[in-house]
Amino acid sequence: MTIPMTDPLTDPMTDTDLDTLLQRALLQPPPDFAQRVLRQLPRQPIPVAPARQPTLWSRLRWLLAATGLLGGGVLGLSQAGGFVLGLWLGAAAL
Repeated sequence: MTIPMTDPLTDPMTDTDLDTLLQRALLQPPPDFAQRVLRQLPRQPIPVAPARQPTLWSRLRWLLAATGLLGGGVLGLSQAGGFVLGLWLGAAAL
């Protein structure tokens, strides 16, 4: 079976052509294929990561990140509040 080559710029395939090609069974695996392949794989236990206690540096890094986010949020809200206050004062002056 050959699939005709077409130029996509001059003769684009339609969705129905693509669906037809995808529904064709070009290669049929044997019914016990998955069982034979899985039987060949060695059985290995699932690795479990050991629980790590947080160190001083990880706690300090978390604290600095939280402080930076909190400070940035406060500064951002103050800027937004100043902008809204400026709009209100400008509208009230008209």
